[in-house]
Amino acid sequence: MVVQVEARKLSLPSPNLVSLPSTTSLLFDPISLTLALRHSDSSISLYPSFSPFSIPSSTYLPPPQTLIPSPCSSSCFLSLTPSPTPTPPTSNPPISRSLFVAAGPADDDGSKVSLRFYLLLKNQRFVKAKMSCTQTGLDFDPKLGVVVVDVCHGVKVMMVGSVNYFALYSVSAEKILVFGVRMVEGAAEDGVDLRLVKCAVIGCCSPVSAIRVAFGWLILGELNGVRFFPLRKLVKGRVGSRRKRGFGRRENAYLNLPNGVCNATEENADFDEDLVTAGLMVTSPGGAGDGINVESSDILSGGNMDGKPGSLKLRSLKLQQDSGELGMCFVPFNVAERSAKSQDSTTEAISIQALSRNKFLIVDSNGNLSILHLPDCGPALMRHLSGTPQVCQAAVFPDSLSSGQTLWVSDGSYSVLIIVVPDEENANGNDSSNYEVKLVEVSVSGAIFVCESIQDIVLLASNTILILGQDNLYAYSIS
Repeated sequence: MVVQVEARKLSLPSPNLVSLPSTTSLLFDPISLTLALRHSDSSISLYPSFSPFSIPSSTYLPPPQTLIPSPCSSSCFLSLTPSPTPTPPTSNPPISRSLFVAAGPADDDGSKVSLRFYLLLKNQRFVKAKMSCTQTGLDFDPKLGVVVVDVCHGVKVMMVGSVNYFALYSVSAEKILVFGVRMVEGAAEDGVDLRLVKCAVIGCCSPVSAIRVAFGWLILGELNGVRFFPLRKLVKGRVGSRRKRGFGRRENAYLNLPNGVCNATEENADFDEDLVTAGLMVTSPGGAGDGINVESSDILSGGNMDGKPGSLKLRSLKLQQDSGELGMCFVPFNVAERSAKSQDSTTEAISIQALSRNKFLIVDSNGNLSILHLPDCGPALMRHLSGTPQVCQAAVFPDSLSSGQTLWVSDGSYSVLIIVVPDEENANGNDSSNYEVKLVEVSVSGAIFVCESIQDIVLLASNTILILGQDNLYAYSIS
Protein backbone atom coordinates (compact mmCIF):
# COMPACT_ATOMS: atom_id res chain seq x y z
CA MET A 1 0.00 0.00 0.00
CA VAL A 2 1.44 3.35 -1.09
CA VAL A 3 0.82 6.34 1.15
CA GLN A 4 1.19 9.82 -0.32
CA VAL A 5 2.08 12.69 1.99
CA GLU A 6 2.02 16.37 1.10
CA ALA A 7 3.66 18.76 3.57
CA ARG A 8 4.05 22.50 4.03
CA LYS A 9 6.01 24.59 6.50
CA LEU A 10 4.79 28.16 7.03
CA SER A 11 6.80 30.49 9.22
CA LEU A 12 4.90 32.65 11.66
CA PRO A 13 5.81 36.36 11.72
CA SER A 14 8.52 36.95 14.30
CA PRO A 15 7.34 39.13 17.22
CA ASN A 16 10.72 40.89 17.06
CA LEU A 17 10.19 41.96 13.45
CA VAL A 18 6.52 42.93 13.40
CA SER A 19 3.98 44.23 15.88
CA LEU A 20 2.04 40.94 15.76
CA PRO A 21 2.60 38.94 18.97
CA SER A 22 3.33 35.22 19.13
CA THR A 23 0.62 32.65 18.30
CA THR A 24 -0.64 30.47 21.15
CA SER A 25 -3.51 28.38 19.71
CA LEU A 26 -5.58 27.58 16.62
CA LEU A 27 -9.26 27.49 15.71
CA PHE A 28 -10.62 26.31 12.35
CA ASP A 29 -14.05 26.48 10.74
CA PRO A 30 -14.49 23.63 8.21
CA ILE A 31 -17.56 25.29 6.66
CA SER A 32 -15.89 28.51 5.52
CA LEU A 33 -12.32 27.13 5.74
CA THR A 34 -11.43 30.01 8.03
CA LEU A 35 -8.35 29.75 10.25
CA ALA A 36 -8.21 31.79 13.46
CA LEU A 37 -4.89 32.38 15.19
CA ARG A 38 -5.03 33.35 18.84
CA HIS A 39 -2.13 35.50 19.99
CA SER A 40 -0.36 36.04 23.29
CA ASP A 41 -1.84 39.55 23.70
CA SER A 42 -5.38 38.03 23.35
CA SER A 43 -5.88 39.41 19.83
CA ILE A 44 -7.06 37.14 16.98
CA SER A 45 -6.12 36.92 13.28
CA LEU A 46 -8.66 35.56 10.77
CA TYR A 47 -7.74 33.88 7.46
CA PRO A 48 -10.85 33.04 5.33
CA SER A 49 -10.56 30.29 2.70
CA PHE A 50 -7.28 29.16 4.22
CA SER A 51 -5.35 26.66 2.10
CA PRO A 52 -1.83 25.95 3.32
CA PHE A 53 -0.86 24.03 0.16
CA SER A 54 -1.52 27.07 -2.03
CA ILE A 55 1.23 28.95 -0.15
CA PRO A 56 4.86 28.22 -1.08
CA SER A 57 6.64 26.16 1.56
CA SER A 58 9.11 27.78 3.98
CA THR A 59 7.60 31.24 3.47
CA TYR A 60 6.03 33.54 6.02
CA LEU A 61 2.30 33.35 6.63
CA PRO A 62 0.69 36.32 4.86
CA PRO A 63 -0.95 39.13 6.87
CA PRO A 64 -4.42 38.30 8.19
CA GLN A 65 -7.52 39.45 6.34
CA THR A 66 -9.05 40.57 9.66
CA LEU A 67 -7.30 41.37 12.94
CA ILE A 68 -9.57 41.44 15.99
CA PRO A 69 -7.95 43.60 18.68
CA SER A 70 -7.55 42.48 22.27
CA PRO A 71 -8.97 41.64 24.68
CA CYS A 72 -10.44 38.38 23.35
CA SER A 73 -10.65 35.91 26.20
CA SER A 74 -12.62 33.29 24.23
CA SER A 75 -13.99 32.83 20.71
CA CYS A 76 -15.94 30.43 18.49
CA PHE A 77 -17.38 29.93 15.00
CA LEU A 78 -21.09 29.59 14.23
CA SER A 79 -22.81 28.39 11.09
CA LEU A 80 -25.93 30.46 10.42
CA THR A 81 -28.39 28.17 8.68
CA PRO A 82 -31.76 29.59 7.55
CA SER A 83 -34.96 27.81 8.55
CA PRO A 84 -36.12 25.34 5.91
CA THR A 85 -38.96 26.74 3.82
CA PRO A 86 -40.73 25.25 0.81
CA THR A 87 -39.00 26.46 -2.35
CA PRO A 88 -39.63 25.81 -6.04
CA PRO A 89 -37.44 23.07 -7.55
CA THR A 90 -35.64 25.67 -9.64
CA SER A 91 -34.75 27.84 -6.63
CA ASN A 92 -31.36 27.68 -5.02
CA PRO A 93 -31.42 26.37 -1.42
CA PRO A 94 -30.52 28.82 1.36
CA ILE A 95 -26.79 29.06 1.95
CA SER A 96 -25.22 28.85 5.40
CA ARG A 97 -23.05 31.74 6.50
CA SER A 98 -20.09 31.76 8.84
CA LEU A 99 -20.10 33.92 11.96
CA PHE A 100 -17.15 34.49 14.30
CA VAL A 101 -17.85 35.54 17.89
CA ALA A 102 -15.22 36.96 20.26
CA ALA A 103 -15.82 37.47 23.98
CA GLY A 104 -13.96 39.71 26.38
CA PRO A 105 -14.43 41.94 29.44
CA ALA A 106 -16.72 44.89 28.79
CA ASP A 107 -15.03 47.08 31.40
CA ASP A 108 -11.86 47.27 33.47
CA ASP A 109 -13.28 45.42 36.46
CA GLY A 110 -14.72 42.58 34.36
CA SER A 111 -18.25 42.99 35.74
CA LYS A 112 -19.80 42.36 32.30
CA VAL A 113 -18.98 40.48 29.09
CA SER A 114 -18.71 42.05 25.64
CA LEU A 115 -19.48 40.02 22.51
CA ARG A 116 -18.18 41.03 19.08
CA PHE A 117 -19.76 39.43 16.00
CA TYR A 118 -17.96 39.19 12.64
CA LEU A 119 -19.92 37.93 9.63
CA LEU A 120 -18.24 36.49 6.53
CA LEU A 121 -19.47 38.10 3.31
CA LYS A 122 -19.47 36.69 -0.22
CA ASN A 123 -16.24 38.52 -1.00
CA GLN A 124 -14.56 36.44 1.72
CA ARG A 125 -14.14 39.35 4.10
CA PHE A 126 -15.26 39.49 7.72
CA VAL A 127 -17.21 42.57 8.77
CA LYS A 128 -18.82 43.53 12.05
CA ALA A 129 -22.43 42.48 12.28
CA LYS A 130 -25.22 44.80 13.38
CA MET A 131 -26.96 43.05 16.23
CA SER A 132 -30.55 43.34 17.42
CA CYS A 133 -31.34 42.22 20.97
CA THR A 134 -34.27 43.27 23.15
CA GLN A 135 -34.04 41.00 26.20
CA THR A 136 -33.08 42.19 29.65
CA GLY A 137 -29.35 41.83 30.23
CA LEU A 138 -28.43 42.28 26.54
CA ASP A 139 -27.47 45.69 25.17
CA PHE A 140 -26.01 46.47 21.73
CA ASP A 141 -23.66 49.45 21.57
CA PRO A 142 -23.74 50.69 17.93
CA LYS A 143 -20.70 52.93 18.43
CA LEU A 144 -18.46 50.10 19.57
CA GLY A 145 -20.29 47.42 17.63
CA VAL A 146 -20.48 45.08 20.63
CA VAL A 147 -23.22 43.38 22.63
CA VAL A 148 -22.80 43.86 26.38
CA VAL A 149 -24.05 40.88 28.41
CA ASP A 150 -24.96 41.49 32.03
CA VAL A 151 -22.96 38.58 33.42
CA CYS A 152 -19.64 38.75 35.25
CA HIS A 153 -16.60 38.09 33.07
CA GLY A 154 -14.27 37.63 36.04
CA VAL A 155 -11.16 35.54 35.64
CA LYS A 156 -12.27 33.40 32.71
CA VAL A 157 -15.03 32.67 30.20
CA MET A 158 -15.36 29.77 27.76
CA MET A 159 -17.39 29.90 24.57
CA VAL A 160 -18.31 27.24 21.97
CA GLY A 161 -20.55 27.37 18.92
CA SER A 162 -22.42 25.12 16.52
CA VAL A 163 -25.29 25.68 14.05
CA ASN A 164 -27.29 28.83 14.98
CA TYR A 165 -26.46 28.48 18.69
CA PHE A 166 -23.53 29.11 21.01
CA ALA A 167 -22.88 28.75 24.73
CA LEU A 168 -20.97 31.06 27.07
CA TYR A 169 -19.66 29.84 30.44
CA SER A 170 -18.64 32.37 33.08
CA VAL A 171 -16.47 30.82 35.78
CA SER A 172 -16.93 33.72 38.21
CA ALA A 173 -20.70 34.02 37.70
CA GLU A 174 -21.11 30.21 37.79
CA LYS A 175 -23.50 30.37 34.84
CA ILE A 176 -23.82 28.98 31.33
CA LEU A 177 -25.77 31.13 28.87
CA VAL A 178 -27.13 29.57 25.67
CA PHE A 179 -27.73 32.01 22.80
CA GLY A 180 -29.40 31.74 19.41
CA VAL A 181 -28.41 33.85 16.39
CA ARG A 182 -30.36 34.32 13.16
CA MET A 183 -30.43 36.61 10.17
CA VAL A 184 -33.02 39.40 10.52
CA GLU A 185 -36.15 38.66 8.49
CA GLY A 186 -36.22 40.63 5.27
CA ALA A 187 -32.53 41.52 5.37
CA ALA A 188 -30.43 41.42 2.22
CA GLU A 189 -28.88 38.07 1.28
CA ASP A 190 -25.42 39.45 2.01
CA GLY A 191 -26.59 41.76 4.80
CA VAL A 192 -25.05 42.11 8.24
CA ASP A 193 -28.20 42.45 10.38
CA LEU A 194 -28.48 39.67 12.96
CA ARG A 195 -30.79 38.93 15.87
CA LEU A 196 -29.47 37.63 19.19
CA VAL A 197 -31.67 35.77 21.67
CA LYS A 198 -30.73 34.45 25.11
CA CYS A 199 -32.41 31.03 25.17
CA ALA A 200 -31.34 29.48 28.47
CA VAL A 201 -29.37 30.18 31.65
CA ILE A 202 -27.88 27.23 33.54
CA GLY A 203 -26.78 27.81 37.13
CA CYS A 204 -23.63 25.83 37.87
CA CYS A 205 -23.17 24.14 41.25
CA SER A 206 -19.86 22.47 40.28
CA PRO A 207 -16.92 23.68 38.15
CA VAL A 208 -16.99 23.12 34.39
CA SER A 209 -13.61 22.21 32.87
CA ALA A 210 -14.69 21.85 29.21
CA ILE A 211 -17.74 22.59 27.10
CA ARG A 212 -18.94 21.55 23.65
CA VAL A 213 -22.02 22.18 21.49
CA ALA A 214 -22.41 19.76 18.58
CA PHE A 215 -25.00 17.56 16.85
CA GLY A 216 -27.81 18.85 19.04
CA TRP A 217 -26.07 18.29 22.39
CA LEU A 218 -24.59 20.57 25.02
CA ILE A 219 -21.87 18.60 26.83
CA LEU A 220 -20.03 19.77 29.94
CA GLY A 221 -16.73 18.39 31.22
CA GLU A 222 -16.85 18.07 34.99
CA LEU A 223 -15.09 16.36 37.87
CA ASN A 224 -14.99 12.58 37.27
CA GLY A 225 -17.22 12.65 34.20
CA VAL A 226 -19.32 14.63 31.74
CA ARG A 227 -22.89 15.93 31.69
CA PHE A 228 -25.01 16.22 28.55
CA PHE A 229 -28.13 18.23 27.72
CA PRO A 230 -30.43 17.86 24.69
CA LEU A 231 -29.89 21.28 23.16
CA ARG A 232 -33.29 21.53 21.52
CA LYS A 233 -35.05 21.22 24.86
CA LEU A 234 -32.86 24.00 26.26
CA VAL A 235 -33.75 26.41 23.47
CA LYS A 236 -37.38 25.30 23.31
CA GLY A 237 -38.09 25.65 27.02
CA ARG A 238 -40.61 23.94 29.25
CA VAL A 239 -44.07 23.10 27.98
CA GLY A 240 -46.91 22.32 30.41
CA SER A 241 -46.88 21.99 34.15
CA ARG A 242 -44.20 20.14 36.05
CA ARG A 243 -46.56 17.22 36.65
CA LYS A 244 -47.42 17.02 32.94
CA ARG A 245 -43.78 17.09 31.96
CA GLY A 246 -43.23 13.85 33.82
CA PHE A 247 -40.93 15.12 36.55
CA GLY A 248 -42.39 13.18 39.44
CA ARG A 249 -41.57 10.10 41.39
CA ARG A 250 -40.27 8.25 38.34
CA GLU A 251 -37.34 10.66 38.15
CA ASN A 252 -36.12 9.47 41.54
CA ALA A 253 -35.78 5.93 40.23
CA TYR A 254 -32.53 6.86 38.50
CA LEU A 255 -29.14 6.63 40.17
CA ASN A 256 -28.29 9.85 42.00
CA LEU A 257 -24.62 10.80 42.08
CA PRO A 258 -22.95 13.82 43.73
CA ASN A 259 -22.99 15.47 40.29
CA GLY A 260 -26.71 14.80 39.77
CA VAL A 261 -28.93 12.35 37.93
CA CYS A 262 -27.15 9.64 35.94
CA ASN A 263 -28.53 8.25 32.67
CA ALA A 264 -32.05 9.70 32.79
CA THR A 265 -32.51 8.79 29.15
CA GLU A 266 -36.30 8.62 28.84
CA GLU A 267 -36.48 12.40 28.56
CA ASN A 268 -34.24 12.48 25.47
CA ALA A 269 -35.49 9.33 23.72
CA ASP A 270 -37.58 11.39 21.29
CA PHE A 271 -34.98 14.09 20.76
CA ASP A 272 -35.02 15.61 17.27
CA GLU A 273 -31.55 16.50 16.02
CA ASP A 274 -32.87 19.16 13.65
CA LEU A 275 -32.24 22.41 15.51
CA VAL A 276 -33.13 24.60 12.58
CA THR A 277 -36.81 24.65 13.56
CA ALA A 278 -36.27 24.56 17.32
CA GLY A 279 -38.73 26.69 19.29
CA LEU A 280 -38.13 29.23 22.03
CA MET A 281 -40.15 29.86 25.19
CA VAL A 282 -42.40 32.92 25.27
CA THR A 283 -45.17 34.03 27.60
CA SER A 284 -47.84 36.67 27.60
CA PRO A 285 -46.95 40.03 29.23
CA GLY A 286 -48.97 39.07 32.31
CA GLY A 287 -46.88 35.94 32.80
CA ALA A 288 -49.95 33.71 33.10
CA GLY A 289 -50.08 30.21 31.71
CA ASP A 290 -47.36 27.71 30.88
CA GLY A 291 -46.08 29.42 27.77
CA ILE A 292 -46.59 29.21 24.01
CA ASN A 293 -44.40 27.26 21.62
CA VAL A 294 -43.47 29.19 18.50
CA GLU A 295 -40.81 28.66 15.89
CA SER A 296 -37.46 30.33 16.52
CA SER A 297 -37.61 31.90 13.06
CA ASP A 298 -40.79 33.73 14.15
CA ILE A 299 -39.25 34.98 17.39
CA LEU A 300 -35.94 36.02 15.88
CA SER A 301 -37.65 37.90 13.07
CA GLY A 302 -40.17 39.83 15.07
CA GLY A 303 -40.57 38.57 18.60
CA ASN A 304 -44.24 37.73 18.13
CA MET A 305 -46.65 35.61 16.13
CA ASP A 306 -48.79 38.29 14.52
CA GLY A 307 -46.09 40.77 13.54
CA LYS A 308 -47.10 43.34 16.16
CA PRO A 309 -44.20 44.26 18.43
CA GLY A 310 -44.72 43.71 22.11
CA SER A 311 -47.53 41.16 21.95
CA LEU A 312 -45.20 38.48 23.31
CA LYS A 313 -42.26 38.68 25.66
CA LEU A 314 -39.13 36.60 25.14
CA ARG A 315 -38.25 34.61 28.22
CA SER A 316 -35.11 32.54 28.64
CA LEU A 317 -35.25 29.18 30.35
CA LYS A 318 -33.58 28.93 33.77
CA LEU A 319 -32.45 25.71 35.42
CA GLN A 320 -29.71 24.23 37.58
CA GLN A 321 -26.78 22.16 36.39
CA ASP A 322 -27.66 19.11 38.54
CA SER A 323 -31.47 19.34 38.44
CA GLY A 324 -31.92 16.39 36.07
CA GLU A 325 -34.51 18.34 34.08
CA LEU A 326 -35.11 18.28 30.33
CA GLY A 327 -33.25 15.01 29.81
CA MET A 328 -29.86 16.09 31.17
CA CYS A 329 -27.73 13.45 32.87
CA PHE A 330 -24.24 12.88 34.25
CA VAL A 331 -22.03 10.07 32.91
CA PRO A 332 -19.04 9.16 35.11
CA PHE A 333 -15.67 7.90 33.94
CA ASN A 334 -15.36 4.14 34.34
CA VAL A 335 -12.51 4.32 36.83
CA ALA A 336 -12.40 0.54 37.31
CA GLU A 337 -10.99 0.11 33.81
CA ARG A 338 -8.07 2.44 34.32
CA SER A 339 -4.63 1.69 35.67
CA ALA A 340 -3.95 2.29 39.34
CA LYS A 341 -1.99 5.48 38.68
CA SER A 342 -4.94 6.92 36.74
CA GLN A 343 -7.52 6.30 39.43
CA ASP A 344 -7.59 9.86 40.65
CA SER A 345 -10.67 11.26 42.34
CA THR A 346 -9.86 14.68 40.88
CA THR A 347 -9.90 13.63 37.22
CA GLU A 348 -11.55 16.24 35.00
CA ALA A 349 -12.69 16.17 31.38
CA ILE A 350 -10.58 18.90 29.75
CA SER A 351 -11.49 18.41 26.07
CA ILE A 352 -14.66 17.25 24.29
CA GLN A 353 -14.81 16.72 20.52
CA ALA A 354 -17.50 15.26 18.29
CA LEU A 355 -16.74 12.00 16.48
CA SER A 356 -20.24 11.57 15.04
CA ARG A 357 -23.86 12.35 15.86
CA ASN A 358 -23.85 10.20 18.99
CA LYS A 359 -20.17 9.69 19.83
CA PHE A 360 -17.78 12.16 21.46
CA LEU A 361 -14.08 11.94 22.28
CA ILE A 362 -13.20 12.91 25.87
CA VAL A 363 -9.68 13.82 27.02
CA ASP A 364 -9.24 13.91 30.79
CA SER A 365 -6.70 15.69 32.96
CA ASN A 366 -4.59 12.51 33.22
CA GLY A 367 -4.14 12.36 29.46
CA ASN A 368 -6.52 9.41 29.02
CA LEU A 369 -8.97 9.06 26.14
CA SER A 370 -12.59 7.94 26.44
CA ILE A 371 -15.56 7.80 24.08
CA LEU A 372 -18.97 9.00 25.22
CA HIS A 373 -21.71 7.11 23.40
CA LEU A 374 -25.19 8.63 23.37
CA PRO A 375 -27.44 6.02 21.74
CA ASP A 376 -30.86 6.81 20.31
CA CYS A 377 -32.34 4.66 23.07
CA GLY A 378 -30.88 3.13 26.21
CA PRO A 379 -28.33 4.46 28.70
CA ALA A 380 -25.32 6.57 27.77
CA LEU A 381 -21.97 4.76 27.84
CA MET A 382 -18.43 5.91 28.63
CA ARG A 383 -15.70 3.69 27.15
CA HIS A 384 -11.99 4.02 27.90
CA LEU A 385 -9.49 3.64 25.04
CA SER A 386 -6.64 1.31 25.99
CA GLY A 387 -3.08 1.40 24.72
CA THR A 388 -2.93 5.13 24.02
CA PRO A 389 -0.13 7.48 25.12
CA GLN A 390 -0.66 10.36 27.50
CA VAL A 391 -2.48 12.95 25.42
CA CYS A 392 -2.18 16.75 25.60
CA GLN A 393 -4.02 17.67 22.39
CA ALA A 394 -6.48 15.73 20.25
CA ALA A 395 -8.19 16.49 16.94
CA VAL A 396 -10.97 14.61 15.17
CA PHE A 397 -13.07 15.11 12.05
CA PRO A 398 -16.72 14.05 12.50
CA ASP A 399 -17.62 11.16 10.20
CA SER A 400 -20.75 9.09 10.73
CA LEU A 401 -20.27 6.98 7.57
CA SER A 402 -16.89 5.45 8.36
CA SER A 403 -16.62 1.96 9.89
CA GLY A 404 -14.07 3.34 12.36
CA GLN A 405 -12.87 6.66 13.69
CA THR A 406 -9.45 8.25 13.18
CA LEU A 407 -7.96 10.30 16.03
CA TRP A 408 -4.97 12.61 15.75
CA VAL A 409 -3.31 13.00 19.16
CA SER A 410 -0.18 14.68 20.49
CA ASP A 411 1.67 14.39 23.76
CA GLY A 412 2.66 18.05 23.54
CA SER A 413 6.25 17.25 22.62
CA TYR A 414 7.35 16.57 19.05
CA SER A 415 5.02 13.94 17.61
CA VAL A 416 1.43 13.40 16.43
CA LEU A 417 0.02 9.86 16.35
CA ILE A 418 -2.77 8.74 14.03
CA ILE A 419 -4.99 6.32 15.96
CA VAL A 420 -7.77 4.19 14.48
CA VAL A 421 -10.71 3.34 16.75
CA PRO A 422 -12.84 0.39 15.56
CA ASP A 423 -16.62 0.61 15.46
CA GLU A 424 -17.29 -1.26 18.70
CA GLU A 425 -21.06 -0.99 18.33
CA ASN A 426 -21.10 -2.99 15.11
CA ALA A 427 -18.40 -5.37 16.33
CA ASN A 428 -20.52 -6.31 19.32
CA GLY A 429 -23.66 -6.76 17.29
CA ASN A 430 -25.37 -3.78 18.98
CA ASP A 431 -25.14 -5.61 22.33
CA SER A 432 -24.80 -2.74 24.80
CA SER A 433 -23.97 -5.03 27.71
CA ASN A 434 -21.03 -6.54 25.82
CA TYR A 435 -19.98 -3.07 24.70
CA GLU A 436 -19.93 -1.97 28.31
CA VAL A 437 -17.66 -4.77 29.55
CA LYS A 438 -14.75 -4.63 27.11
CA LEU A 439 -12.14 -1.93 26.70
CA VAL A 440 -11.90 -0.35 23.28
CA GLU A 441 -8.61 -1.46 21.76
CA VAL A 442 -7.05 0.95 19.28
CA SER A 443 -4.23 0.76 16.74
CA VAL A 444 -1.69 3.31 15.58
CA SER A 445 -1.68 3.69 11.80
CA GLY A 446 0.89 6.47 11.48
CA ALA A 447 3.00 9.15 13.13
CA ILE A 448 4.22 12.65 12.30
CA PHE A 449 7.36 14.14 13.86
CA VAL A 450 8.25 17.83 13.92
CA CYS A 451 11.41 19.56 15.07
CA GLU A 452 9.79 21.89 17.61
CA SER A 453 7.45 21.58 20.56
CA ILE A 454 3.79 21.26 19.55
CA GLN A 455 1.42 23.87 20.98
CA ASP A 456 -1.83 22.97 19.22
CA ILE A 457 -3.33 20.87 16.40
CA VAL A 458 -6.48 21.21 14.25
CA LEU A 459 -7.86 19.17 11.36
CA LEU A 460 -8.49 20.98 8.08
CA ALA A 461 -10.07 17.83 6.59
CA SER A 462 -10.36 14.18 7.51
CA ASN A 463 -6.83 13.53 6.18
CA THR A 464 -5.21 16.95 6.65
CA ILE A 465 -3.77 18.33 9.87
CA LEU A 466 -2.34 21.71 10.82
CA ILE A 467 0.26 21.74 13.61
CA LEU A 468 1.25 24.84 15.56
CA GLY A 469 4.87 24.78 16.69
CA GLN A 470 6.83 27.44 18.51
CA ASP A 471 7.66 29.51 15.42
CA ASN A 472 6.04 27.69 12.49
CA LEU A 473 2.88 26.08 11.15
CA TYR A 474 3.14 22.57 9.67
CA ALA A 475 0.48 21.17 7.34
CA TYR A 476 0.32 17.48 6.37
CA SER A 477 -2.10 15.79 3.99
CA ILE A 478 -2.04 11.98 3.93
CA SER A 479 -3.77 9.94 1.24
